[in-house]
Amino acid sequence: FLLMINQLLKLLMNFRIENKYKIDAVKLNSFYNFLKKNNAKIMYPGREINSIYFENNNFNSYHDSLEGNLPRKKIRLRFYPNNNKNAKKNLNFEIKINSVEGKIKISKKILDYEKLLKLGYYDFQYGQCYPIVETNYFREYYNLFNIRLTLDKNIKYSYFKKKNRVGYKNESIIEIKSNNTKVSDYIDRNFHFEKIRFSKYCNAIEDIFFS
Repeated sequence: FLLMINQLLKLLMNFRIENKYKIDAVKLNSFYNFLKKNNAKIMYPGREINSIYFENNNFNSYHDSLEGNLPRKKIRLRFYPNNNKNAKKNLNFEIKINSVEGKIKISKKILDYEKLLKLGYYDFQYGQCYPIVETNYFREYYNLFNIRLTLDKNIKYSYFKKKNRVGYKNESIIEIKSNNTKVSDYIDRNFHFEKIRFSKYCNAIEDIFFS
């Protein structure tokens, strides 16, 4: 019972607002000027990120995300290729959940990733899910008005079973994450870039399977 309470509290603490904006590569200088003008600070060194997404045979996670159904999930393994030579031996297994209450992310370390990639993962909502696509990009981290802002550049998509089948998007995605609705709303009103719904996972599925 105490374990369930602790897990619930952890989930509630992870609820947050996420706003996303698209910016073409040729307009990146405008974005950096905006950061400089508003005294944004670098939070962490930029790094490369890989995510392997899991899906069932009916593409239910993709369709739920595309249609905005609630609740919906994205299931993935995430690692950082440039961190060290053993990056794949210490991955994060993540489930991102969108519900009527908000957005949460459950994350845990995975040591035996090869077994997970081979056998897949059983989810009570989607059933048996297997690795299907992989995304790769470079992320920069900033602190703007005491909330986190990230910039994802050089976004690439590939079919998990055929690494040579790769898609590339010549655009960058800005994401603002906050638990403070007032600050988030203020940035939303003053951030002069195109606000969008954006999913690397959905883009990967569409580029690889439906293009």
